Amino acid sequence: MIGRPGAGIFLFLVCFLPILSLFAPQMLQEGNLAGILNQMVFILIPTLGMTIVIISGGIDLSVGSVIGLSGGVAAFLLTVGVPMPVAILLAIISGAMIGAINGLVITRLKVPDFVATLAMMGVARGILYVWTNGIPFRDYMGDAYYIIGGLRMIVGKLTLPVFVALALLLILTFLLRRTHLGAHFRATGSNAEAAKLSGIRPDRIKMLAYIASGALAAVTGVMLAGRLTTVHPAMGSGYELETIAAAVMGGAALSGGRGSFWGALVGALTLTVIQNAINILNIESTWENVIIGSIILFAVLIDRAAMALSRGGSRRNASN
Repeated sequence: MIGRPGAGIFLFLVCFLPILSLFAPQMLQEGNLAGILNQMVFILIPTLGMTIVIISGGIDLSVGSVIGLSGGVAAFLLTVGVPMPVAILLAIISGAMIGAINGLVITRLKVPDFVATLAMMGVARGILYVWTNGIPFRDYMGDAYYIIGGLRMIVGKLTLPVFVALALLLILTFLLRRTHLGAHFRATGSNAEAAKLSGIRPDRIKMLAYIASGALAAVTGVMLAGRLTTVHPAMGSGYELETIAAAVMGGAALSGGRGSFWGALVGALTLTVIQNAINILNIESTWENVIIGSIILFAVLIDRAAMALSRGGSRRNASN
């Protein structure tokens, strides 16, 4: 357990929650814990996509803009009378297409991942600003969309997005651990040239990773549009950094080849707990980024120390 990526973060979270509850007893109340889960999924789902990209050796800085633009696509289509299932499907396809463009630019034009996705971040966000003319989309909410956005409970105090995230987590974990596709992602991220020599097509794998990231960001955008009840031009801003932080906190290696979806869950949960604690403790918003950044760094150092301790123990056992 202790040697798995993200295990140190999990232990940090287990210790962190009781300490927080001393200062804010409502932290561990049922309603607040359910609220944390309901909020966490909006970070978790795009983090799953980011984890795929990082495992394959890339990075996707366009996630936040894709969330905003795909949410805008869904909202616009609903306002002009397109049936909800069709509007949602087209919004997810739009996100996947942006991911495909990222993949093509990176694999065919050989533009570095950072540069290509940074450019797409600006392009997608710019399209949303021009499209809305700075005015949010409104009046697209039907009864069913309140459920999709998580504004109505469906099981106890949990909302539909929680179960969507759980389903995606289980499916992707199965694909990563039980199929050749997962091995191909890891091999491509570890050493693309060696993967190519073994018969893997790294360019195709990277394309799939970016398409998955775009589609999962779009799923988030569709649900976030329902949660916020309006789509403003800045919707999704900052998600690219939050998803990278959650993935890294969960044990994903920015050098590629390593990552875990369950680790992504732990990272997203830790990030959400920190944000929730800041709100409950009424800490000034000006300090929010400083506190979150410091705690993330501390938590990651704990995780790395746990990994190093585990490796040291394994070596000693092997030598004996």
